Amino acid sequence: MISVDVLFSAATHPWPELRDKVLRAEGDGFNRAWVFDHLSGAMLSGTRMLECFTLAGALSAVTSTIGIGTLVVNAANRPAGVTVAAAASLQELSGGRFVFGLGAGASPASPWSREHDLVGIPLSASVRTRHQHLIDVLDLCDAQWRPDRDPKWAGFPLPSPPPPVLLGVNSTALARVAGRRCDALNVHLDNPRIDEFFDAARAARAESPRADTRLVLNAWTPLSQAALDPDGPAHRRIAALGGDGLILVADSSR
Repeated sequence: MISVDVLFSAATHPWPELRDKVLRAEGDGFNRAWVFDHLSGAMLSGTRMLECFTLAGALSAVTSTIGIGTLVVNAANRPAGVTVAAAASLQELSGGRFVFGLGAGASPASPWSREHDLVGIPLSASVRTRHQHLIDVLDLCDAQWRPDRDPKWAGFPLPSPPPPVLLGVNSTALARVAGRRCDALNVHLDNPRIDEFFDAARAARAESPRADTRLVLNAWTPLSQAALDPDGPAHRRIAALGGDGLILVADSSR
């Protein structure tokens, strides 16, 4: 059975509306509610924005059963240590309902870099460097979240259990990282290479030390009545790909 999640954008919904929509989604039986990680709503054709960890924490406080996730934290937006501490904190605050969605971010030549330019966050032109920054976050999660972690990490948040990590994927390289290191991945359902990315992730998982653990394959698509239909094209597409879930994005300009 395909899992169905939802995302409402803080670029177009003020907090009271976001809160009410997520509470309604919880009552309607959606599996998870997700939030974007952007600094400016202008990146999503809006005029407002709420910082993603703050928003996720607030949503976890007003809900009780629905999962809460970030789709996805841009590894460039914060030092790795701040990102990992925030994710661990949310796992505790949510009572274990948090999913840590993580991504490598865009290049400085992309339209998405405008918000970083405005606040002085440098972006690397090197794909390898951006991917390494993401891997640095995963490495720090592994180091800090182990029950038998090095004593030097004493005092840092220790989530129990650690939150699942979902990787936003737009290349075979990231798909392989997801397969080797993460619990789930997410791809745009209309990406023409989605089957290639899913296959790359599965192959990497089979060759990794985590080969005996499940890798969840998700895809996102705009929220619509057709996408909600369990017999509709979105559900048929993800099922045909052997995927596990759909994330339905409201008011998406992506």
